[in-house]
Amino acid sequence: MADAPASTSRLPRTWIPALLISLLVSGFCAAALYLMLAEHDRALVAQRNATAVVTTERSTHATARTLAWFIESLGGDSLAAIQQTLEQHAPQANLLSSAVITEDNVVVAAGNPAAIGTQLHDAAWMNARNSQSSVIASGMEKGRPAVIVVEPIRRDNRIAGWVRLAVAAPPDAAAPRSEDDLALDVALVIVPLLLLLFALLILTMSGLMSRVRKLLGRILLEAQEQLPRPLDSGLDTPSQGGVA
Repeated sequence: MADAPASTSRLPRTWIPALLISLLVSGFCAAALYLMLAEHDRALVAQRNATAVVTTERSTHATARTLAWFIESLGGDSLAAIQQTLEQHAPQANLLSSAVITEDNVVVAAGNPAAIGTQLHDAAWMNARNSQSSVIASGMEKGRPAVIVVEPIRRDNRIAGWVRLAVAAPPDAAAPRSEDDLALDVALVIVPLLLLLFALLILTMSGLMSRVRKLLGRILLEAQEQLPRPLDSGLDTPSQGGVA
């Protein structure tokens, strides 16, 4: 009857090492998986947002290039048609400003007619003027982040003016997952892994303990067989009766 409590008390002791090892391995895997998912989210979000910006830059550059070709095809006396074109496109939601600038830095046509006759002091415009080529830059326009494109207008193999378009920069296309969402995704992977490791370790340790018990029992049995056996105590003794 004394063996039953002993075997029952050994069971939790068998589980404790397996549980500790499972928790340590699962905790390490959880931390590594969390960091990997978080880094992957940041990289993916950055890539998507960068793609959105590049798409906006290419679209704005194509629009500016098309407008420059249109102005080049009209010839010199075309300010009325250019102004009408800019005013027609001005109501577009993402178009913050549009202007046609001469080499003398005078706005001769603009989506906002009030800007006609003014001078422009803009970093993107100055860079384009100095490099004599198209420029795509990021900046601020009307208090909003913008993609600014300056495209040259060429006539007779020389630059006769510039088209400047400012388009609102695209908002972030995506955002990283919250910490709670990441933790939930990690838990969905780690909890089954923890249970699997715990079960495997319990089975492994139970098998090892069973083999150890059998081995110890065999050793004890062999040791008992090798012990010297005690002499028999029931020896015959001569009778102490009287002499006949």
